[in-house]
Amino acid sequence: MADRPEQCTLQKDDYFECLHHTKERARAKAIKTQELKLIEEKKKQDNLSRKLTDSANKSNVTRLGIIENDVKQKESSK
Repeated sequence: MADRPEQCTLQKDDYFECLHHTKERARAKAIKTQELKLIEEKKKQDNLSRKLTDSANKSNVTRLGIIENDVKQKESSK
C-alpha cells in the first residue's frame, strides 16, 4: 500500500489504460495513418515512374529520327 496518493499515479494510469485503452488506440491510429501515408507515397512514385517510362517510350522513335529520315528519303527520291 502507498502512504501518499502520488505514489499511486502509475497504477492509476495503468488501471485507466486497462479500462479504456486510450494509449493503445492512439498508437494503432498513428500506425495506420503512417501506413496509409506510405501506401499513398508509393502510388505517387509508381504513377510518376510510369509516366516517365511512357513518355520515354513515346519519344524514343522521334529522338532517333527513324520516322523523319524515312519520310525525307522517300520525298527526296521522288
